[in-house]
Amino acid sequence: MDVFVQTYSAIMVVIKKWNYALLVFIAAMLFFGLFILIPVITIPGNSFQFQLSIFGTRDYVLMAFLAVLVGLNFALQIYSFAQRNKQQKFSQPAMGGIAAGVSGVFGAVVGTAACASCLASLFGLIGLGTGSVFFVLQNQSYFLIGTIVLMLVLLYFGARRVKRICDSC
Repeated sequence: MDVFVQTYSAIMVVIKKWNYALLVFIAAMLFFGLFILIPVITIPGNSFQFQLSIFGTRDYVLMAFLAVLVGLNFALQIYSFAQRNKQQKFSQPAMGGIAAGVSGVFGAVVGTAACASCLASLFGLIGLGTGSVFFVLQNQSYFLIGTIVLMLVLLYFGARRVKRICDSC
């Protein structure tokens, strides 16, 4: 239970400052919008209204949950980065945390992909073939669970850095 208490208290330390709470809100809204707009932009003939119509309630809830997790992760990373800069202790682990956050964002986008054409266009941008699209679509629930677990682990390690429990996390 200590893990949840540490994470919760670190999140509260960060979002009690209005600028970080605003950062969480803006990042969550930005990524929620990206989860919807990426398929609209990358699929020819797709419109915003059509994209909204193909998502169900479950999709919106999951996208909102992942967007808030991404926003919290960014706020924790930036807060710990700012604290390290104040102490002149900027090091490689901070860059590792930022890289882990970016990989979590990509995982969130993959985890919320709802259709083959959306995922194909996203994977096409990074050079993956159709076989990987079908594999992800067939195992989408596993990817979604993995993405949520990854984002929660990143949140935990960011919280440890904020609470100064671990300088190398």
